Amino acid sequence: MEKILTLFLILFIRVLTINCDPCLTYKVLDTQNEDARSVANAALPSAICDNTLEAGWYRVTSFAGERMPTECVYGGMRCGTSMSIWMNGTYPNAGDVKTVQACAAHYDGDCCKHSYDIEVKNCTNYLVYNLVPVSTCYQAYCFGSELACPAGETSDNNGFTPGCRYEPCLEENHQTLDHWERSVNNPDIGNLCDNTLTPGWYRPISAVGNTMPTECPVGGYKCGTSSPIWMDGSYPSSGEIANVTACVGNYNGGCCTSSYDIQVKNCDEFYIYNLKPTSGCYQAYCFGTEIKCPVGETSDNEGFTPGCEFDPCHSSNYGILEGEMKRSSNYTLQSDDVAIEDSRLTTGWYKINSVTGNDIVNETVGMMQCGTLYPLWMEGSLPDVSDKTVDRKVCQSGLYTTCDQKYDIKVRNCGNYRTYYLTQLNVDKSAYCFGTFPVPDPTTTTPTITTTRRPPPVDHNPSKDDEDEKDDKPYIWVIVGMLAVLSTILLAILLVKFFLQRTVSKRAVSFVDVKGKLPTYDEAILQNEKNNGLQMVQTVTPSNPANQFIGSMTSVPPNSTKFGQMKLY
Repeated sequence: MEKILTLFLILFIRVLTINCDPCLTYKVLDTQNEDARSVANAALPSAICDNTLEAGWYRVTSFAGERMPTECVYGGMRCGTSMSIWMNGTYPNAGDVKTVQACAAHYDGDCCKHSYDIEVKNCTNYLVYNLVPVSTCYQAYCFGSELACPAGETSDNNGFTPGCRYEPCLEENHQTLDHWERSVNNPDIGNLCDNTLTPGWYRPISAVGNTMPTECPVGGYKCGTSSPIWMDGSYPSSGEIANVTACVGNYNGGCCTSSYDIQVKNCDEFYIYNLKPTSGCYQAYCFGTEIKCPVGETSDNEGFTPGCEFDPCHSSNYGILEGEMKRSSNYTLQSDDVAIEDSRLTTGWYKINSVTGNDIVNETVGMMQCGTLYPLWMEGSLPDVSDKTVDRKVCQSGLYTTCDQKYDIKVRNCGNYRTYYLTQLNVDKSAYCFGTFPVPDPTTTTPTITTTRRPPPVDHNPSKDDEDEKDDKPYIWVIVGMLAVLSTILLAILLVKFFLQRTVSKRAVSFVDVKGKLPTYDEAILQNEKNNGLQMVQTVTPSNPANQFIGSMTSVPPNSTKFGQMKLY
């Protein structure tokens, strides 16, 4: 039992010791500027005062230094305050704690105008200080002796003294060139000319790339100019500067008709170039190898190669549903309405333009809403721009549930609007819901909105086109066959009519003389006897005293008792 109690006591003491170890429980002394408490800092834009400092153990983590100065800061006015506090003592060995005096140097020359008892512990790799708040302002503890390098300079000490030097990789020390036309693969003839370029360091920032080509652009007319400039040399290693030759190529096939001495520096994540203006036009420095994506495509590289893909946000790639206000989930189908039917909708990408809202409804919608009998609403949320194109499901509300059937759609967030890949529905009186605002009252002064549909572009999917063409062939042959049958029947009718007309004409011509006059009755009798097969009966009327034959004839066989009847007028 005693052993257990002893062991428990030892563990308790160790835990207590660990919890009280200032090397583990310190706070970080935070200052707005890392070098503000440096003894080398004589600036006083806003004097520091530690009168509100909470008593306790602190660690300083500044590139200006973590040690409190052990010599008097004569005259004060250092460390970002009027009375600078320094340590009147020495530092302890590793693992030890020492109590020392902290003195506040006054600007009147007194090195210890005020003093405070503090502690210092050496945590081997760093120091911690047990500080107390000061009695009056402006007093502050000093730490470190270095300063941040001036603007435009850097050092191996993370941008602090010592060893500050000019650094062209810093943003303030170079200009930018943002011309995608400078790509060596740009075939467009441009008029870029660098004869007005200010000498100095430049960083190309275009999405086409920031490396100058190291091979001759044979034939010129690249990089948006007539005479493209390329680099005859190799790139330096990280942090190094290389002196190279920039050669001017031309349209005659020359690769270095003239040249310029330039410099290149490797800034790890990018290159910068110390360029000179060209001596004439049209000469321009080439940078990068990428080109613009074709119209209607985009990429993660700001619309440049590589990785170009179909862009649902481009106006050439989507249709428009405009003015279809009744698609709102806030509208109920009326008895005199014609239900919206997306069974007639062409499958493709669409942008919505409606006063009742342009986004698909993503909450449950019942029957008779959205200007149709069976409305469709989307499951899930609208995507962010960074999500690009996402797949979503839409539910079709029916008689018994709000999700009788599901369809696949796609959604793309284009920033200020969304586009939707909608499929043609296989159910009549069913439509997608868009918008949640009420339909404007037609009796108000709301301007008339015309309902228009611009169908999406044709889907140039070769496999789909082949299938469609294959499916259409049976119907084409049926139509061709029907046309052939109708043509044959029509031709037969025309031929029969033609032969009938010729037969009638031959019979009638014998009753007409060469002058084109009808024969008289006596002439007709003679002709009848001659033909020995035609007999006629005459009807004499007062209106036809000449007995001219103008009637119809009926042919009878010879010796027949029946006579052809002829009316005479």
